[in-house]
Parts: sequence; structure tokens; C-alpha cells
Amino acid sequence: RIAFRSKPRIARRLLEALRPLLPAGWEVIVQFDAWYASARLLKYIHHQGWHTVCGLKSNRKLNGKRLDQHTRVLRHQRYTSVTVTAADGAKTTYLVRDLVGRLEGLAHDVRVFASKRHYRDTRPAYFARTDLALPAGAALQGYGRRWSCEVVNFYLKVQLGLADFRVQPYEAVAKWGVVVQIAWAYVEWRFAQERSAQVPCPADIIRRHRQEHVRSWLRGALQMALEVGAIDPVLEHFLPAAA
Repeated sequence: RIAFRSKPRIARRLLEALRPLLPAGWEVIVQFDAWYASARLLKYIHHQGWHTVCGLKSNRKLNGKRLDQHTRVLRHQRYTSVTVTAADGAKTTYLVRDLVGRLEGLAHDVRVFASKRHYRDTRPAYFARTDLALPAGAALQGYGRRWSCEVVNFYLKVQLGLADFRVQPYEAVAKWGVVVQIAWAYVEWRFAQERSAQVPCPADIIRRHRQEHVRSWLRGALQMALEVGAIDPVLEHFLPAAA
């Protein structure tokens, strides 16, 4: 029987495995979204001498008050404009308000900022950073590098079917996960070989691979039609009628 493991606990195990592999003297900044931002994980990272930049949910408490309540109290405070540059060179400006205090369950101060895309944005995003000297712009810029992880998750789950398993035994689910990871490794390998103006992203590799399968299937059907000189045998071979 497989015991349940929460996301923060899984993240901690990954960090524990990574810790002995890190070169001495490295400055480590751990980044994750709000689903992993438990007090226990933040404490563990702090005790290692590492820093954190992470997302927070609006109901997390800072100095005993919910973050969305802080936002309402500070609604007349001036915003700070922060510009973040994406990997493709595109620039996005965010409106930021800064707070310093202690999140519930932590014994050390953090700097929390609420980020809005525009003045009428009614649902700001909340982020925390444990390096109190780190500017909000640098924190957002660094946090944006997580986007590649989100892209990989999207391809694995949506395009390659990681969440599409229909089996219950753990061993079967694990094997399905391995198959999907191998498929993604193939996509990345081809993308590294074929990346160009016509193939700007992994989705183009997936589409090209599927087209290659269709071309191969159609070529085989046409070749058989030429050989046998009839349509029905070809249909029966490639698209057999349901029983």
C-alpha cells in the first residue's frame, strides 16, 4: 500500500536529495507556487540557509491578518511599477505593494508583495521572499523562470496524456508515467535537432510527429490499393468494421 504524500512533503524530499549534490558556497533560491508554500517547507528551506521566492494564497496570514485584508487596508497606498522581461524579450509591467512581517507558523520575517497587472485588477497575485534585501522586480524576474516548468507540465498532462491513465494499481500508474516521460524525452530530443523559425516550440514537434504517422498510414493504404486494385480489402485491413 502506498502512503499518501502531500505536495510540500514531496518537495522536501526532492530538496533533501538535492542538498548533498550542491557545490559548497552556492546561494540557493528555491521557487515554487502557492500549492507548495506550507510553513513546514518554508522552515526547512530557511534552516538550510537557503532563500525562497514563492506564490501565496490570499488567505495566508501575515502578522495575524489575511493578505487580502492587508490589500484592502492599503488600497490608497501608491503602487511601485516593476517591469519584467520574458525570455522572448517581451516586457510586462506589474503594479506592486510591499509588506514585511511574519507569516503564520514562521518565526522569521519575510517580505510579501501583492502584484497587479493593471489598476482595475481586483485579484492581485501574492508572493513571498525570504531575502528581505531582494527587490520585488528581481524576485518577479527570477520567479518568471519557473514558466518553463509550467510549460513542461502542460505538455505532459494535456498533449502527452500523463493524467489519462485508467488503471488503479500503483505499478501500472508508475509504468504509464515512465512511458509519458520517455515520449517527452523524444520530443525534447527532436526539438533540439529541428528547432527553427518553422519549429519554434515543442508543440510543432508533436504535430509534425503525428503528421508523419498519418502520412505513413495513408501511404500504406494507397500502396495496398494499387497492389490489390480494390477498395474494400484496403478498408478492411486499415479500418476493420466493428464486430
